[in-house]
Amino acid sequence: MAWSLLRSRSRNPIPHHGKSRSQSQSRSRSRRRAAVLAAAAALAVGLAASPANAAAGWESLPPPPAYDNVKLLPFDSQNSYATTKSSCWGCGAQEELWQRSGSTWKKLTPPADAAAQTLAGTGPDDLWAIGRKDLSSGVWHVHHYDGTKWSADLHPDTRNLEIRDAEAVSRTSLWGVGNNRTGGWAPTVTHWDGRTWNTTTFPVNGGLDAVDVRSENDIWAAGYRSDGGVPAAYDPLVMHYDGTRWSEVPLPGIPGENDALRTVFSNGPNDVWVASDSHEWHWDGTAWARRDLPGAGYGTTFARYGGQVYAGTQVADVRDPKLLRWSGTSWVADTSLTKGTSVRELSSSPDGALYAVSQSLSAPYTFLSRLAPPAS
Repeated sequence: MAWSLLRSRSRNPIPHHGKSRSQSQSRSRSRRRAAVLAAAAALAVGLAASPANAAAGWESLPPPPAYDNVKLLPFDSQNSYATTKSSCWGCGAQEELWQRSGSTWKKLTPPADAAAQTLAGTGPDDLWAIGRKDLSSGVWHVHHYDGTKWSADLHPDTRNLEIRDAEAVSRTSLWGVGNNRTGGWAPTVTHWDGRTWNTTTFPVNGGLDAVDVRSENDIWAAGYRSDGGVPAAYDPLVMHYDGTRWSEVPLPGIPGENDALRTVFSNGPNDVWVASDSHEWHWDGTAWARRDLPGAGYGTTFARYGGQVYAGTQVADVRDPKLLRWSGTSWVADTSLTKGTSVRELSSSPDGALYAVSQSLSAPYTFLSRLAPPAS
């Protein structure tokens, strides 16, 4: 696998002593999700409400029966996987894995060394669980579940390769991105072809935090370069794979700001979105443009519905819209989702439905909603 480093407009890159995945967006992208940043202050900036959705409306679904911090991997109206992680004070962070079949959630028991900070897969009998069981150990694990039994640990290099995000294209194709810690921190892509791993480490100081796979010939990855200062400053790093080689798609950082990218989302070759903790950019096939969400909150995910791009936000004020839609020229508020006050995650399933994990400041704290595929 070859790669080419195009002329970069970023500042001096040096190694970055990375963050846990809980500090960045997670996302498996067969669900086409990723974190966006910022909420929109509707009254302050005068966002227009979007027209009514083409579908009949949001359907309320039962969320997994434990904790909050839900991450969802949906396949269709009957099947999905999810992780939950308790954030209650004093009870520890208990991560659990769930499988939904119909209206019922079943708790799964993965191997003792398995972790599931990242989920990827193509169906109920094709699930990948990736992460660190002990965050302090720095040891990463990859396990596969075929709907009945779990594999042994399949990670190609448990101590040196961090896989921070992954997406399954088929049962014999899994793409993961992260960092290689051998001799420093370097962005890394690894691919499972059903039998072996093929790993590429790029000669750049930094790492990758997010991947979105449109096809085997159209893959986007996003992360950061580090300047090595104390504290370190980060510039955005965007990579694209065309089926033959990886190339950097240069995105300039903003002077004086840390712009490590946390998410990447592709709605087509001329409609690609990346986001840091403060800013969003759009790629139109030729150039990048800043497309920041208005407001002072912070965001969660991009997703696709009916060909359009949506953003879910964790709002700074309950009056701010929690769901936004890109009109082609600007972000507009979508008021169709009524559950909760913030959207933690949006996910698009292969059948074209849109799922939202929203949260409230009071019990019940977590809601799961589904917008059926638009009528053709």
